[in-house]
Amino acid sequence: MWKYPLAILIGYLAGCFSTADTVGRFRHVNIHKTGTGNPGASNVTFILGWRMGLLVGFVDIVKGILATFLTIVISHGNLFLGLLAGSACILGHMFPFYLKFKGGKGFATLVGVLFGFDWKFALLAVLFIFLITLTTDYIVLSTLTTTVLFPLRAYLRTSSLLALWIVLPVVLIMFYKHRTNLYRIFVARCGEKGFSLLFRKE
Repeated sequence: MWKYPLAILIGYLAGCFSTADTVGRFRHVNIHKTGTGNPGASNVTFILGWRMGLLVGFVDIVKGILATFLTIVISHGNLFLGLLAGSACILGHMFPFYLKFKGGKGFATLVGVLFGFDWKFALLAVLFIFLITLTTDYIVLSTLTTTVLFPLRAYLRTSSLLALWIVLPVVLIMFYKHRTNLYRIFVARCGEKGFSLLFRKE
């Protein structure tokens, strides 16, 4: 039984590394008080340009991959341990202890977890993300759609309700973290953009 809390601990600590905060400090920018205030790839792109935004997104994806895939490999194919570590990694990204639990919204890390859990499905999800963002220019719409697919894929691959119980709380927290973006899009008619950010002058 010690494997389960260990997987959660390792996943959480891996997720706690805030790439956006680190890049912001390196560039002498307080990412928490600039732009939307969210320490994530989209805000970094808005403030520091697409190169820094892609770097942040890439590293956040990689930590999700490593937390999930390495746990599955080390545990000799235990998918539930991988889901625990991956879910904990997302929570660590959203609530890093050394930043007073004020982290990002977890989407890039979730994509990494998907790759670590099922890379073929993750490739389809990335294509889905690209198409929705290209069509609407609101990355949050593709974000939340992909977030919904996460527990469905976890259940279908494991054929176990335990997988749902592992990932559903994380999904609900992610929706809560995106509540402001949803308000901006559907009520205030504005919000965090997607591909149009890439064409901003740095």
